[in-house]
Amino acid sequence: MAKSVKLIAPPGYAVVEPLDKQKHAGMGLRRDAGFAWSSGINAAFLNAAEFFKAALDYPIAFVREPRSGEFLPMAILGLKARQNLFVDAQGQWRSQTYLPAYFRRHPFCIAELAGEAGAAPQRLVCVDPSALEKGSAQPLFGADGVPTPAWEAAHRLLEAMEGARQQTRALMQRLEALGLLVPFDAVAMPRQGERSRLQGLFRVDEEKLAELQARDFKAMARKGELRAVYAHLLSLENFARLLEYAQNDGR
Repeated sequence: MAKSVKLIAPPGYAVVEPLDKQKHAGMGLRRDAGFAWSSGINAAFLNAAEFFKAALDYPIAFVREPRSGEFLPMAILGLKARQNLFVDAQGQWRSQTYLPAYFRRHPFCIAELAGEAGAAPQRLVCVDPSALEKGSAQPLFGADGVPTPAWEAAHRLLEAMEGARQQTRALMQRLEALGLLVPFDAVAMPRQGERSRLQGLFRVDEEKLAELQARDFKAMARKGELRAVYAHLLSLENFARLLEYAQNDGR
């Protein structure tokens, strides 16, 4: 890899480097690994396939990615910047129904490197080395560099996440093309303390959804996109849960 390439760590990761079967041989996930690394993340990317389970625990809203202009679905985790209400003081995740894949994949991720003109981007598996330890009982690679079941399970999750991105992108493009997304602010009104407001969020407009032409409605139903939309709409009730967590924790 060219020295000029700088890998950008995903939110919550310290740094990332290419996963190397020789360099990381004998290393595995730290035994004391928890979720303290994500305590400052107030929203995390979701794939559309996750909506149905994630909607039981988290508000699902959409944000516009500044660089590409694309809409992205996010699980909202806090009511203000750098606040993850699902991580407790001990760095453990609150006992819930579903843990988003973004957190299950840690400390791994996939970086896309721009190829030559006209060529498809190169995909590079990376890892946050601070989450690894030597002499692990469950190493990612053996001393000979052969992948172990521990790495194969992590790799399957990474591949599944990447495979679901196209379905997610198609859903977001359809919602935007049909004009169904509208901006909204999530305002928290605690019994005590200051009011907080999350801005830059989008949601599906239920009135516009009800006015869709039959052919568009049927197309979304056929592709399973309506199920994702209704899961999103139902999930918005979970903002009340975030406020409850914030009040109980004194945050």
